[in-house]
Amino acid sequence: MNWKSIVGTVAPTIATALGGPMAGAAVKFLGDQFLGDENAGEKKVAEFVQSATPDQLLGLKKADQEFSLKMEELGVDVFKLEVDDKKDARKNHKSSMMPAVMTVVLTALIAAILWALFYVPVPEGAKDVLFFILGIVTKEWANSLHYWYGTTKGSADKNLLINGSKTK
Repeated sequence: MNWKSIVGTVAPTIATALGGPMAGAAVKFLGDQFLGDENAGEKKVAEFVQSATPDQLLGLKKADQEFSLKMEELGVDVFKLEVDDKKDARKNHKSSMMPAVMTVVLTALIAAILWALFYVPVPEGAKDVLFFILGIVTKEWANSLHYWYGTTKGSADKNLLINGSKTK
């Protein structure tokens, strides 16, 4: 399992910081808290997290609360920074055809794979591979739709963060 996934499960505030513009501060914080070296670097922090014992993971959960308080004291909203970092993606790629092309290509790939599964005799050993590829392509296709339409999970919270008020 990826070390950032582990952190995401145990310490969501730190994980959010790792995925955005506060990544350096989050790695420094983890290095200082668990390795006694704020300059430990991402590689050493990753090794620590991947080999952490249950007690150390509990300590990571407590460190997440401390990190959240420190950021709050500094007036930094980690979640708002993440939203701000991503909210202009469509505007920044307005002149590029690539997102649209990728969405169309992924849609065509899904259609082709589904067609092949129903109408082409696929060798038995290749079916599992085809299903695996279909799963990956479908996931990326869903991500491309999220790019165009946004996500529904937590939309009200995102609108609150972006606009500073609730929208309907």
